[in-house]
Amino acid sequence: MSRKAEATNNPSTLITQIREGSIISGNMKSEHSIRVDGFVTGDLISGEKIIVGSHGEIGGNLSGSDITIEGYVNGDVLSNGHLHLAQNARIYGKIYAKKISVENGAEMNGKVTVGEQVEMPELSSSSPSRSSKDININRNRSSSMPNEQKDNYGTVAW
Repeated sequence: MSRKAEATNNPSTLITQIREGSIISGNMKSEHSIRVDGFVTGDLISGEKIIVGSHGEIGGNLSGSDITIEGYVNGDVLSNGHLHLAQNARIYGKIYAKKISVENGAEMNGKVTVGEQVEMPELSSSSPSRSSKDININRNRSSSMPNEQKDNYGTVAW
C-alpha cells in the first residue's frame, strides 16, 4: 500500500472540523471523529472521538467513544470510553462515562455516573432551550468584567 493511500485510510485523518467562527444549527452524526472550535446548537454523535476545543461551545448532547472537552457544553455527555475534562471545561448536564479524568479547575454541574459497568442511556434530542437560541457571532470576547461569562444556550432544568 502506498503512503498516500495509507494516509487517506488512517482514521486520524478522517476528522470533521467545525472551526472557530463557524456556527452549526442542527444535529450531526458521523462515524468519524469530530472537533469543534466554533458553535454548535444541536446534538453531536460520533462513532469515534469528539473534541470540544477551548473556543468550542455546544448547546446540545454529545455521544462518542472518547470525548475531550476544553470548552463549554450545555447538554448531556455520553462517553463509551474515556472522558477527559480540561482545566477550562464547563459542563451543564448529565455525564455518563466508562472512564473519566478531570483537570483541576474544570466545572461539572449535573449528575455524574462513571464506571466500566455503566449502561449508556438512549440519547434524547436537545431541548429547545439548549438549541434554538440565536448566537451572535460578532460578540465581543473581551468584557468590561474579565470573569463574566455569557451563556448562549439558556439554562438546564433539573
